[in-house]
Amino acid sequence: MGTLIALFAFLGMLLAYALGGYVAGRMRTPASGISTDETVARDGTHGLTVWAVGTLLATLLTVMVATSGLRTVGNTAASLAEAGGSAVGGALQGTGQVVGGVVSGAGQVAGGAISGAGQAIGGIAQGAGEAAGGDSMQNMLPGGFQANPIDYLTDQLLRPQPGVTTTNFSNEAIRREIGNIFGNVVRTGELSDADRAYLVQALAARTELPEQEINQRIDQAVETVTTLRNEAQQRLDEARAQAEELATQARAEAERLQTEAQTRLEEAKQAAIDAAEAARKTAVWTAFLLAASSIVAAAVAFVAAIKGGQDRDSGRFWLHRR
Repeated sequence: MGTLIALFAFLGMLLAYALGGYVAGRMRTPASGISTDETVARDGTHGLTVWAVGTLLATLLTVMVATSGLRTVGNTAASLAEAGGSAVGGALQGTGQVVGGVVSGAGQVAGGAISGAGQAIGGIAQGAGEAAGGDSMQNMLPGGFQANPIDYLTDQLLRPQPGVTTTNFSNEAIRREIGNIFGNVVRTGELSDADRAYLVQALAARTELPEQEINQRIDQAVETVTTLRNEAQQRLDEARAQAEELATQARAEAERLQTEAQTRLEEAKQAAIDAAEAARKTAVWTAFLLAASSIVAAAVAFVAAIKGGQDRDSGRFWLHRR
């Protein structure tokens, strides 16, 4: 369809220049006393004048249309229509700006995708790291076993001298101290000799049981607390392993997204380069065809003017004689 339109426009232009050249040669005032070659040259010059004026008017009209289009669509079509060689240069410049914008936009989109993916995956990895590092033995214990180490140290400072018997063991106080001692067992995994001796002394004053039975109770309690500690440690190790696996997956996903975004960026750049190359070839061919059409139109106007001069001298108009 585009080829037919271009062919129709080309033939219409040739017909218009032929008619203009013929009329210019036919209507030129004849001169006497000159040779035939001079007459032909003068008639042909009138035809070329018609061609030059027509080309100038067409150029001015093209510039006016282009200017109006620029006011409507902005700088994107700034150089699509200019006179002669400027038209081709303007088209190439405009195409370069559009392609440059495509490349820039694609770069920004891909860069934004890479940055966004990196931030998102980085947040996941950071969260996983915090989850692995933030979990502790205290957090993995059942409720009621999270002892405060400051309370344990305070109780140590307030203990009486070893071997001194005291009856100042209230139910609340002894429960709190025993809880702090076993909380320390949870943290360290063992019951110190000083703590055992204090427990034996406190429980003997509180329960009046023999020392052997008190030691059995203490051993059972330590075993229970140690079991809880081991279970909490296992859960902590599992949580850290899971967090590490999540962080590894997050890093792999980040690398995949970055590679994918980089590939899309390269594809966008290549597409922009191909579009620029196609536009360059189109502009070159357009310039060549315009130049060839202009030369053909000049020749047609020249020949038609000579024909008009011959009809003028012979008294004919086209094929009709007066």
